Amino acid sequence: MSSRPRAFLQALSPMRSVRARYSLVMALSGIVFGSLVTFSMEWRWERAARAAVRDTLHVTAHRIASTLVDDLENRHHEVSLLADLISLSRLKDPDAIRVPFDRLKRRQPDYAWLGLTDAQGIVRAASGKMLEGRDVRERPWFIGGMQGSFIGDPHQAKLLAPLLPMGPDGEPPRFVDVAVPVFDASGAVSGVLGAHLYWDWAQTIVTSALEDVDKTGPIEILISNPAGELLMRPASIKVDTLAQLAADPASASDYLTVKAPVPFRNTDVGLSWIVIVREPVRHAEAPIREGRSLLLLVCAFAALGFGAITWVLSGRVVRPIVALADAARLHQSRETAPTPATVADRPGGHDETAVLGKVMHQLAFQDVLTGLANRRQLGERLGQALARDSERGAVLLIDLDDFSDFNDTRGHEVGDQLLIAVARRLGENLRPGDTLARMGSDEFVLLMRDLGRDEAIARERAEAKARELLALIRRPVDLEGERGHVKASVGVRLFGDQPLGVADVLQHAEVAMFEAKRSEHGPVCVFDRSMQIALDERVQLESQLRGAIPDQLHAVLQRQVDVEGRVIGAELLVRWRHPVMGLVSPARFIPLAEENGLILPIGQWVLETACRLIQRWTERPQTRELVLSINVSAREFIQLGYVGQVEQALSAHRADPRRLKLELTESAMAHDVERVVEHMHRLKALGVRFALDDFGTGFSSLAYLQRMPLDQLKIDQSFVRETPDNANDAAIVRTVITLGRGMGLDVIAEGVETAAQRDLLIASGCEHFQGYLFGRPEAIEDFEAGLG
Repeated sequence: MSSRPRAFLQALSPMRSVRARYSLVMALSGIVFGSLVTFSMEWRWERAARAAVRDTLHVTAHRIASTLVDDLENRHHEVSLLADLISLSRLKDPDAIRVPFDRLKRRQPDYAWLGLTDAQGIVRAASGKMLEGRDVRERPWFIGGMQGSFIGDPHQAKLLAPLLPMGPDGEPPRFVDVAVPVFDASGAVSGVLGAHLYWDWAQTIVTSALEDVDKTGPIEILISNPAGELLMRPASIKVDTLAQLAADPASASDYLTVKAPVPFRNTDVGLSWIVIVREPVRHAEAPIREGRSLLLLVCAFAALGFGAITWVLSGRVVRPIVALADAARLHQSRETAPTPATVADRPGGHDETAVLGKVMHQLAFQDVLTGLANRRQLGERLGQALARDSERGAVLLIDLDDFSDFNDTRGHEVGDQLLIAVARRLGENLRPGDTLARMGSDEFVLLMRDLGRDEAIARERAEAKARELLALIRRPVDLEGERGHVKASVGVRLFGDQPLGVADVLQHAEVAMFEAKRSEHGPVCVFDRSMQIALDERVQLESQLRGAIPDQLHAVLQRQVDVEGRVIGAELLVRWRHPVMGLVSPARFIPLAEENGLILPIGQWVLETACRLIQRWTERPQTRELVLSINVSAREFIQLGYVGQVEQALSAHRADPRRLKLELTESAMAHDVERVVEHMHRLKALGVRFALDDFGTGFSSLAYLQRMPLDQLKIDQSFVRETPDNANDAAIVRTVITLGRGMGLDVIAEGVETAAQRDLLIASGCEHFQGYLFGRPEAIEDFEAGLG
């Protein structure tokens, strides 16, 4: 017997199929039910049956509508209470605001996200810290929340959906937005408290309502908005609007349909949905179609009808589960994926319960996108490997370089194709017993076992495998007709020489991977203890830096002079005066502050100190005309509220904006040129000056430079240091000076340490200087005393 007929017969066997067992029970029940009904059936029962079905549908529709209204009001009430709590308690700390969000989200899993924005649309605090710092002012829920209470129709969230897992069908989740304004002490709107509810919440209400309904056939539930757009519909309905559904000739004649409005009782919210409940007419009339004289025939057909209906209904339930199982089999890794023949030949292979168990196992232990092992399966296998004392092995953590940029420029669909291609290549080069897993967005982990007892040999084999995988990853990938290129970095952690936990091994591999990204020697790095020591020191330094702001910060000044040696201004530099380590070099803590965001409070302190000093200088004749320069990081300058911070600092200290100069590096243009230019023009209108710092070390575009209201170019000290001995650096210096003067800009050279350097700069046309030749950075009091 061929495989197809055999599979069909197995599906019909009650011993092999849940669907067949259920159909058999319902068929026998149909015989008994049909016999009883046909004995008492009369011609007027048809109208009575229809009326009864309509009553049931009305009850179902109104129950669903009432439940939706009640639940929406409860959610709106919860969000409003949270907003009142925030307004009354005047909470400012994002950590404190986040606490009730996370508590409510744990209590009510229907909430996908809760967040508080300021009036400019920047998320200040959110559950799970998701979207914090993001600009949401264009989102409808924020716009509606600024105007009053707001509840929106279901949609796919543009910003939130990428941060959450896909739904079981592989589609992004959908949400219902609830938003209310938050008021400050004066009663003005200070922001919006928004919540995203999973749209599955409504499906749960519908499912619960259907469980209590005594129905004769499959009831279809649809929800639409006032415009007639379908917000919820069964999978069997392929249209998107009520108008399209009504255009179907069979829709009106073959279905009994009732509608119930879902009016939101709060008049401030213009939300109104419609619940449509319908049932096929054939199911409503099936029990009474035959007459009493056809008792036996009715009973037989009733049995067949009930069996067929049950087969169809159970098929609808089983079909998504089977489809999910097929998708899981398609993506599972080669070492664990059974072939279709293997599944079919197993006892109970066509039983839907067995299929569901298989699918659930795959979801628990495999990555949906690539079919590789997931974090849980990797953890179990790594734990087993670590438990074998005699085994040496290695964990290779592979991270794709700049994958987020690839996703942003090519799109997430193409990014997923790239991940699948990389996973396939890596999976084709595994040894027996090795495990390849996908840990995150662009991270893969290879668990290698049985690398030998000798540590040197194990290390050599692991590094060789890492280089082999990197070569595979670098090969071009065909993505929708285009060639995609990607590189990677690999962190290696050997194990077997000492007791380790799963988390320790993975953390050490990640440390080695980050070291590989920073290293100039190659993209493969093997973990050693010095890396952990350096990481611990970095974490400790970051913790101490958080506590150092602002009490341990110290400002010093370095002179800026003209060709005659007269002081024309100064640059304010920040130092960290540690109580134990003494003065900490800016080269140690400024890059760290840039990475962890502490550069923002440091920059605010520098700005306040500079404005305070400018105001003091205006009271003394010898300092009244001096210009004070401060460095501003790109991360700091592109903040939406940065211009307001500068305005507030100048106003609070009554500082002359013309005496403040902001030094930006060329890296600022790499972030958001349009915002940088906008902020510069707004501050320039106040009188603030601008200098482009470290000019020549980046990749400035002359087109961008012409758009920026600059006052000064600052020649980087790396070019000044080798002059006049290095002809190339001298030529660069002359070119920068010529460029600056041609654009009408002042040019200042930093790092001037010798008279020869100064003389060459003067001969080249430079008129302003800064460096050790004229004075080292010094305390503010010493600087002022040196002016006479």
